[in-house]
Amino acid sequence: MMPKPHSQKFPNRNNGGDREFHGDDFRGGNRRVSFKPGRNRSDHTHRIKDYTKALRLHLEEEDIDMNIGGAGGGFVKNYRKGKRGRGGRQSSPNPIEMRRCLVGPTGWYRVTIPYGDKYEKSFILKFLLEKIQPLPLCPVAWQTAGSSVIFYVDEYKVADKLLSLDRKFQLPSGFKLVIRVHPGTPNVDLTPEVKEKMKVAMARRYNATTKALDLTKFHADPDLQDHFCAIFKPVVFITVLEIIEANIPFLEAICLNDNKLGVFGFLKKVSKRFPHIKILHLSNNKIRDIMQLDTFIGLPIVDLFLDGNPLCDKYKDQNSYISEVRRKFPKCMKLDGIDLPPPIGFDIAQETNLPDPQQTFLCNTEGEAIVKQFLEQYFLIYDSKNRQPLLAAYHENAMFSFTTAYPYGLGKDKNVSWLNWYQTENRNVFKVVDIDRRCKLLKQGQLSIVSFLQDMPDTKHDIQSFTVDLTLFTPQMLCLSISGIFKELNTGHKIPPTRFFFRTIVIVPAGSGFCIANEEYHITNATPDQAKEAFKTPSLPQPASGTAAPPSTPEASPVIHAVASPIVDNGARQEMVNQLALKTGMNLEWSIKCLDGNEWDYNRACAIFQNLFSQGKVPPEAFIK
Repeated sequence: MMPKPHSQKFPNRNNGGDREFHGDDFRGGNRRVSFKPGRNRSDHTHRIKDYTKALRLHLEEEDIDMNIGGAGGGFVKNYRKGKRGRGGRQSSPNPIEMRRCLVGPTGWYRVTIPYGDKYEKSFILKFLLEKIQPLPLCPVAWQTAGSSVIFYVDEYKVADKLLSLDRKFQLPSGFKLVIRVHPGTPNVDLTPEVKEKMKVAMARRYNATTKALDLTKFHADPDLQDHFCAIFKPVVFITVLEIIEANIPFLEAICLNDNKLGVFGFLKKVSKRFPHIKILHLSNNKIRDIMQLDTFIGLPIVDLFLDGNPLCDKYKDQNSYISEVRRKFPKCMKLDGIDLPPPIGFDIAQETNLPDPQQTFLCNTEGEAIVKQFLEQYFLIYDSKNRQPLLAAYHENAMFSFTTAYPYGLGKDKNVSWLNWYQTENRNVFKVVDIDRRCKLLKQGQLSIVSFLQDMPDTKHDIQSFTVDLTLFTPQMLCLSISGIFKELNTGHKIPPTRFFFRTIVIVPAGSGFCIANEEYHITNATPDQAKEAFKTPSLPQPASGTAAPPSTPEASPVIHAVASPIVDNGARQEMVNQLALKTGMNLEWSIKCLDGNEWDYNRACAIFQNLFSQGKVPPEAFIK
């Protein structure tokens, strides 16, 4: 008697209902059990029933999840590789033989042995090691979860080999060994106990004679196998560096091979924390771009290993590879174990010391007076509330270009003063590719330039931080570069942002004076070191023991000579007073005394102040404001 259509026993092949043998069909997917008429039908049916009955008993005994190809199976099944049987129909492959371990992104794999708690750890390890030889077995983070044993391995070949052992060998209990393998890494839990074990393991790996630390495959250290201490985890790497900084401050060589390292952006100030490291080995890791090595720029690296990383395959030839590495580490003399040719240098018979750096460079000393007077007047007006008088400082056809950017390594984050106001006027030709936009951002004419400067935030410049270079001086033109520090005022910040500026100015004669014909103006954030040194009021040197303190009365100071020059008007005098106060740190009263005592000769007043200050003869009250 034929079954009724859409019956529960034999549902329609498209209605999605349960099939007969639902609990016994081991093949999964959309495969179906079909019964077609033919020879030996009875024998064929009995064979299927016997097989499914035996398989069901086996699954009940072993309690195995048979979600083939899913999260519970840990392997992928491919039917296309099966042989074709009678009538062109593809035969069903053995599901156990078709298992393949999924490739994980981290290279770590979780191995689970159900009911593994019934056996000793030593027995399981010995059993598995015998079956996967010659592959090594180094289990990490061994633990028991319920009745299952769980551990982790860091190689795909080992994980795939372990999965291939599933249900192929019988244990002493009479049941077959069940092994499940999935991509995954354990959680990191750096307790004080674990950190102490890491410290002990690192001490054992340190060679005090060569000042070298070998951290090759650190997670596989015998003392750390019960924990997960993989260096590619940022929290672990940072902890390792903290241990080094506290215990091995003069480390010169470190080996980080075989640690699956790929990124180093989370490391900060490596060159300052470990300034003596000369040998760095990073072989057989996952570094894909040489830019990741920017973290180590500044270290005096002479020996570097990078072989076994994906970045090595990006270069067409060895010369390009060497050139790129030396661009970041110019002192490198050995790369991947190969001696490099010496870097290009100068044939100097004797080593000579470089001259001391100068804050000011003048290609022609005749331009010193012009430059000083021009800059003093310019920045005195620029730091005032009204910048309109700067119209006289620019040529009527002058051109002005402005750019801005964050310092390298100090990008836009919550701890950095943002440059949002300046970004809208940023004429960086590497970013602004549109020609019309470039022309629009170029300020032309004194009205357009001063209008832009007037709209910029109020400022206060640190004159002492200025670096001035006069690179060209002719009767027809001066080329001047100025850099320094300033603070933005009235911007709503609790602490005024400290900025760094760089200006290149072309100055030409105009009438009885000079004016700017072309200017490039760049603004960025000051570095932490620059901000720390900015706007420091000069401190007076303490008098030596046994000597009298400097006199505090005006009459005792040699800069006081009450002779006023009738050729300097009151407006110019006030500008001189403000400029001298800003440059020397003195208050206005003593700035007036200094200028008045030197017949209102600004240059002579500055020279006298520097001379007396170096001798400790300027009274302390001159700096009280």
